[in-house]
Amino acid sequence: MPELVHDCGKKVRFPSGTEGKRGKCPHCGGSVEVPSAADSGLAPLPKIELTPPPNWGEYQAYLEGTGPPPRPVVMPHKLMLQAEADEKWDRQAEVRPSRFNCPNCRSRINMDQLICTGCGVDFRTGFTVDKSAKLNEKGMTYLEQIPWLDDARRKGDADEDDGDAKKKKRRVGK
Repeated sequence: MPELVHDCGKKVRFPSGTEGKRGKCPHCGGSVEVPSAADSGLAPLPKIELTPPPNWGEYQAYLEGTGPPPRPVVMPHKLMLQAEADEKWDRQAEVRPSRFNCPNCRSRINMDQLICTGCGVDFRTGFTVDKSAKLNEKGMTYLEQIPWLDDARRKGDADEDDGDAKKKKRRVGK
């Protein structure tokens, strides 16, 4: 369908098959010559040529069932899935650092932490996990200032008392 902008400034469209004929502008009544498709000044649309992505042959063979699954080209070594990122974020949010340090290795203690991840000292007893060393009196005094350790010590003492009572019952029952 040919079209042009007339001298009056209005856009005029013509029905197909009227190319090269003369007529009147419907807006101002002036004379109009209907342009042909070549005279319309419209450039033909460029031809779009699509190229397949790299390694398309491998993917096509896999889709047709004639080849193995294609190998991923390059994947960044620090790529993380959304689920992994959310999980890591949640774990980091659970870690709550405190103002206290381990009296043995001076690493920062997180809230509710009972054993030092740096040197292996059990803050409830003062012994290392393998029972090879114990903190000195100054270190034990420092640990008494940590509020969540008081609760853990009391709970540990109550568990030991329950364990001793159960052992006594077993002995008496025999």
